[in-house]
Amino acid sequence: MNPTISTIPIQQLTSGDRISLQVYKFVGSQPGKKAYLQGNLHGCEIVGNAVIHQLIDFLSTLDDTQLIGEIWLVPVCNPASTNQRSHFFATGGFNPYDGQDWNRIFWDYEKECDDLEDFAQSQLNFDPDEIRNNYLARIQSNLKQHLEDCYSPRGLPFRHIYRYQLQSLCVDANYVIDIHSSTN
Repeated sequence: MNPTISTIPIQQLTSGDRISLQVYKFVGSQPGKKAYLQGNLHGCEIVGNAVIHQLIDFLSTLDDTQLIGEIWLVPVCNPASTNQRSHFFATGGFNPYDGQDWNRIFWDYEKECDDLEDFAQSQLNFDPDEIRNNYLARIQSNLKQHLEDCYSPRGLPFRHIYRYQLQSLCVDANYVIDIHSSTN
């Protein structure tokens, strides 16, 4: 099975070079759940890259009838941090613009949702799958607005653009795996 490969630009450097995410999508012949795996959130944690590339090699040997659902793989989910170096060492654990740990930049819908309790009350008579779908639709709508704000004339800090782009890839996934590893 050959993956569909998408390239998503996330940053243009002062030099004019563009940094992008590569997303490998393996979709089975039958619909099912979605698994999302990413590696290298911290630029110095390169083991995740190798793990995901081996998984790409393995999934490429399968026939699409052997996969139910879909698997999305992002071997280098933070190319900006992967290219971060200091005296021959891969640092990349922190955003060089504001010093924040890359693992602490993510958007939390529950913290900005004012009517979550009302939503929960309105869903009491629905089955769990319908509740999940309704809640996911709310999150996706809110995330879409944040993504649109990223490209407005006023712009947003890089960490916001990056987090919304990355989270938009996995917000609908049933399983999310973020591979971290030792840098030693």
